[in-house]
Order: sequence, then C-alpha cells, then structure tokens
Amino acid sequence: MRGAEVPEARQVLLIRRSVTVALVAALGLVASAQAQAQAPTGQPVNRALPVVTQSGSTLTTTDGTWVGDTRPYTYEWLRCADATPESCIVVPGQTASTYLITGLDAGARLRSRVTASNPLGSRAAVSEPTAPVPVSAPTATGPGALPRLSPFPVLVVTGRTTGARTRITGLLVRGPAGARVAVGCRGACRAKPFSRLIPAGRRMRLRKGELLYRAGAILEIRVTGRARIGKFTRLRMRRNRAPARLARCLAPGAAVPSACS
Repeated sequence: MRGAEVPEARQVLLIRRSVTVALVAALGLVASAQAQAQAPTGQPVNRALPVVTQSGSTLTTTDGTWVGDTRPYTYEWLRCADATPESCIVVPGQTASTYLITGLDAGARLRSRVTASNPLGSRAAVSEPTAPVPVSAPTATGPGALPRLSPFPVLVVTGRTTGARTRITGLLVRGPAGARVAVGCRGACRAKPFSRLIPAGRRMRLRKGELLYRAGAILEIRVTGRARIGKFTRLRMRRNRAPARLARCLAPGAAVPSACS
C-alpha cells in the first residue's frame, strides 16, 4: 500500500523550515565563536620577552609581547652575579622602564622584569641578562706575579639610602668554589665580622651583612684564595646618596689592597 503523498506546497514549507533551523543554528555557532574570541581567556600570556638596550649609561627595556587585555605595565630591575636567574636580586626603587647604571653594578649583569595585568590576574616576564658591566680587571705583573682568582669575584649589592641611613637588602658574591669571603665593618655599624667559603655552586648570599648602616660606616669584603690575587671591595655609606664603592686587588697575605693593573 502506497503512503499518502505530501502536497507540493507542504514539501516547500518543510524545506523552508529546515533551512531556517539550519541558518539559526549556524548563526548561533558563529555568535558563540565571536563571543569566545572577544572574552578574556585568562591571565596575560607572554609571547616575546622584554628586550634591554643600552645607550651610554642608560638601559631601556621594551614591554615584550603579550596576549590578553593588559593594563599599564610595571617594571623592576634585577642585579645579577652571573647569567643565571638564581643569582639575581631586585634593585630597590627602580620602577621605570629605564635604568641608570651606577658603580654598584660593576661586574654584574642586569635584567628587566615586566609585569602585565588584567582583571583575571598578572604575570611577569624577565629579559635576558646584559653583558657584565665593565670593571677594572686585574692582571698579574712584575717579577713573581701571581695568577688571579678565576672566575674573578663579583659582588652584587642592592639597597636603599634615606637620609643618613642605608639599608643593604642584598649582598651576593660570585667566585671560585673554596675561596674565602671575609666581611668586616668599621664606624657606625652593627655588623660583626664573619667569613665563609664559597660553595661548589660558586655563589652565595651574605645575609649577615644585610643590615641597616649609618652614614660614615664602612663595609669591607675580601675574597681570597691560596696563591691567587683576590678582590677587595669597600662600601662607604653616605648621607642621601648611594654608598661609595672602591674595588681593588688583594695579594695573598697582604693587609692593604692595591690598584688592579
């Protein structure tokens, strides 16, 4: 028995309804995709790290490349004993996209850290390190001259000076494993003399020296090794200014440092 035939007009109506439903579904999918594309996908995502460039004594960082609706970026500068991130300490008070190199940066590498934020959170990206800031490198001269410590020590210092007080927030030294680091203080300071050996990782933080100092206090750090020319660093605290830094070479057994030639 043949089924009842659907009138032609009825067939056209059914086809139109099917097309309408399909169009509505397709438009719904497009609208959903557009909404997902426009909606925040989460915290900012970094696609390219910040880049630090140098002009004279001034460093400038880019923001890097980010995905996500970011608010104005914030900046920090890091002073590093070597090229590894673990050797870095934040330089207090440096929150601009530019940084002026000072004597405290001698021998250190510098990085920028840029933080991007949106309503869902924030993330930071760190630049590659700069080349070491130039410092007088010692060379052995004269009869019976001794070789220097290798790698030659680098002292990274961070802190902040307000009036007659200087707060040292970071003392990080890098040098050959087994070299002895001796820290002493003269004048208006609370630091007690201490010494330590640089571990196998070739860097360590001198937390006992991270204290509050008054103007006029003198902090001295000696890094020495057997039958090697070592390094002497003196930090003299000043009123309303960063500590004055003096770097010299230190012959084995010598009490007085001398200029590095």
